[in-house]
Amino acid sequence: MSEQASSSSGQPIQPQWTEGRTLFGHPIGLFLLFLVEMWERFSYYGMRALLVLYLIRPLSGDENGFNPGRGWSREDASILYGWYTGLAYLFPVIGGIIADKMIGTHRSMVVGGVLITLGHIVLAVSGIGDMAHNEVGMTIFVSGLALIVLGTGHFKPSVSVMVGQLYPPGDPRRDGAFSIFYMGINVGAFICAFICGTLGEKVGWHWGFGSAAVGMILGLLLYIFGRPLYLKGIGMPPAGRAGLGLSTAFMIGSCIIAAVFALLYHNNALGVVNSYITPKFTAVVAGIVLVGAVWFVAIQRPADRGPVVSIFIFMMFNAFFWIAFEQAGSSINIFTERNTDRMIGSFEVPATWFQSVNPLIVILFAPVFGFLWTALGRKKLNPSQPVKIGLGLLFLGFGYLFMTWAGVSAKEGAKAGMLLIFLTYFWHTIGELCLSPTGLSYVTKVAPKTFVSLLMGIWFVSSFIANLGGGLVAAQVEKIERGELKTPWSLGGQADFFFLFVVTSVGAGLLILVFTPLLKKLIRGREEGIDPEAT
Repeated sequence: MSEQASSSSGQPIQPQWTEGRTLFGHPIGLFLLFLVEMWERFSYYGMRALLVLYLIRPLSGDENGFNPGRGWSREDASILYGWYTGLAYLFPVIGGIIADKMIGTHRSMVVGGVLITLGHIVLAVSGIGDMAHNEVGMTIFVSGLALIVLGTGHFKPSVSVMVGQLYPPGDPRRDGAFSIFYMGINVGAFICAFICGTLGEKVGWHWGFGSAAVGMILGLLLYIFGRPLYLKGIGMPPAGRAGLGLSTAFMIGSCIIAAVFALLYHNNALGVVNSYITPKFTAVVAGIVLVGAVWFVAIQRPADRGPVVSIFIFMMFNAFFWIAFEQAGSSINIFTERNTDRMIGSFEVPATWFQSVNPLIVILFAPVFGFLWTALGRKKLNPSQPVKIGLGLLFLGFGYLFMTWAGVSAKEGAKAGMLLIFLTYFWHTIGELCLSPTGLSYVTKVAPKTFVSLLMGIWFVSSFIANLGGGLVAAQVEKIERGELKTPWSLGGQADFFFLFVVTSVGAGLLILVFTPLLKKLIRGREEGIDPEAT
């Protein structure tokens, strides 16, 4: 997405690319956005780590009667988790259009930040008094989740676009800037479990939810006070649009939508919707998507059809990866709490702390992978995109071997070792570093110029499908454990469920590696910037 900043008179304002002080060769505004994004991700991942654990904790609390939850089944909690994380990827597609065409990224980010803050406050309030265990409190809780999702839709695309707006076209610092910004995401994701997770598990769930609101408030305050100094002229609405009135309307409208969503939940309308998400319904949707993809490919010029086909193929494998990866917040998170020996001496490690392994590995190894790809590129040995996707899937499947081992270890009431959980997250993150940072870059390289934004949006839609699918798959773990759903293997306990991801991930990884020569022919040099029909 791109947008032209403008003054209140409608005249274009050029972003202040070259003015002001720099830090490490970058505008100080980059580091302001780094901190704002860090606190937003702190709030999102902090809530994400607690959500399923809170929902499945019995109404009577743990074995000591401490910290009661909502008494949901693992199946229902996993489905809600899937919808929550999925919509957090779908709504930014809509929010990006609103920011780009109507209110600008600055106001869109403020709207998003305020909605996220309100959402976390609502989550905290839903645990006061009798609301902690009655249906009214749960309805209020659901409205808080809806506010966070809607706020994320406004916030997530806007802050990323503003990073790009700091630099003029062709500025060689741009890639480095996004690497620094990416670190902010993972710093926030790393520290949240130690604050939100510890408060939620050890003090009270709603203290954890409330602490996430504090993180978002800090991010907003930093942005509001720092923007006039370091982001002057960045993120203004398009020429001819004031943006303020529309911003207020979107904020009020989002609150109304969240309230309506909560009322639908309260009247069990959402349960009716879930009942229609059957294999037959999914097959029909998949068929419609396939027909749409074939039509979209057909309307491309001949030189673009191969690259566009490759993008759709990679989206499918991308979804495969994230369906398995996103078990981190649902099935793996529950297993860690209930079936893992987390004692170190007399101290019990909170289950939510394991959510910090992934961002820690990213922080430590992302520079290593960046250097590796660059070094291999100089020698013309940099793996092609299908190879990187294949490696990501293979590492993901390898990580699930340790979860399978943990599942076998935890049969018949025994506890698995913490090291197995750590090794699972470690190899999953190595797979992520192979696949994730390169995916969006690939779309920008090979997509037809007139359809780059559309294909980027479709890529995020595939992430919505993957996250929702991950929740729906996680909902089957108890049925597999009880033998109601049969697998071709019989390892016992939850090992049968986790081994499913070994088979599917490794199988998908090997499949894409086998077809790599064909996929490279589809690209026909586009990854290196070569257009066969260019004159």
